[in-house]
Amino acid sequence: MKNVITTLLLCLGVVGCNGSKPLPQAPQAVQARQIESQPMQGTSGLRFSAVVMPDSQAQLSFRIPGYIVSLKQVRGQDGRMRDLAEGDRVTQGAVLAQMRGTEYEDKVHQAASQTEAADAAAQKAKLDWDRATHLYENTSLTKPEFDGARAQYDSTQAQLRAAQAQAAEAQVSLHDTRLLAPFTGDIVKKSVEKGAYVGPGTQTFAIANTDIVKIIIGVPDTVVRSIRLGQPVEVEIDAFPARTFHARVSRIASAADNTTRNFDVEVAIPNHDHLLKVGMVGSLQLAADVSANPTTFLVVPLSAIVQTSDGKYGVFVISNSAGGDVARTRNVEVGNSSGTDIAVLSGLAAGERIITTGANLLKDGQRVEVVQ
Repeated sequence: MKNVITTLLLCLGVVGCNGSKPLPQAPQAVQARQIESQPMQGTSGLRFSAVVMPDSQAQLSFRIPGYIVSLKQVRGQDGRMRDLAEGDRVTQGAVLAQMRGTEYEDKVHQAASQTEAADAAAQKAKLDWDRATHLYENTSLTKPEFDGARAQYDSTQAQLRAAQAQAAEAQVSLHDTRLLAPFTGDIVKKSVEKGAYVGPGTQTFAIANTDIVKIIIGVPDTVVRSIRLGQPVEVEIDAFPARTFHARVSRIASAADNTTRNFDVEVAIPNHDHLLKVGMVGSLQLAADVSANPTTFLVVPLSAIVQTSDGKYGVFVISNSAGGDVARTRNVEVGNSSGTDIAVLSGLAAGERIITTGANLLKDGQRVEVVQ
């Protein structure tokens, strides 16, 4: 029995040695397509998130310190008057807040009195100098006396100018006890209440012009090259899902951001009905200039793009051989996408067949079978 088992093991070993040649692998089933050049309008289209911003905004503060004694009164929904609040609309020149002005009025009166005194002294010095000039010309006054009269006149004139400057400054300070709206707009921030003490530069209100609102997005160079000023853009705002807002490109940055390497593109949206509020979120799509002629590209499905071993983009091209169809890796340079297609800028030629489905399962040189 032992001899029989040994003989069988030897036979199996011989069979195993003779069968070391690997079995042929079945071709991988794939789908393929012959590519041709075709126009691809708006290949530089990308969707961006958007945050609504005011066309202009100003942070308002008092130049001088003091106590707030009153705020602008507006009529509320219940018909009663109330203090100005966030969301209220004000017109240019409206007094938003009034600071206690008693001490500044006193400074005005004090400066006015000092100016009057300086003016009287200057007039007396002018008369003395005129008299000294007449006597000096008639040799009835010595040179030192004449020079002293001239110096006194110059000194009183300087004192008068200083007093007038102090009076003007006091008037400016008194005027600055009122905080005025620099333009017509909406109050978007309120940081002060009646009775509060505010110092110079303390923010009290933020006012925004929302007749036109804007959004600013960062756009890569592959897209910004096809954008033009005045280009129409459709903006979708999350708060109004059933409405599309018509906008136009109002500004394109001439230099990229140092960190992101993107270019700032500003889109202006008319907002005369003031439906759009600062901070609302939405989205927009920037596409190539629709007035330009469509550009012809070699277009392939996104499913055909694979990452090659060197980290670049590639596709599998079907190559004919004696043993059947073989998938060969081809590095390509891709452009921008539109829907489920992407433009190929280089690496392929029209008429070649590429694998569109199953490419992510293949290796270079693998046999394939094209199925419908």
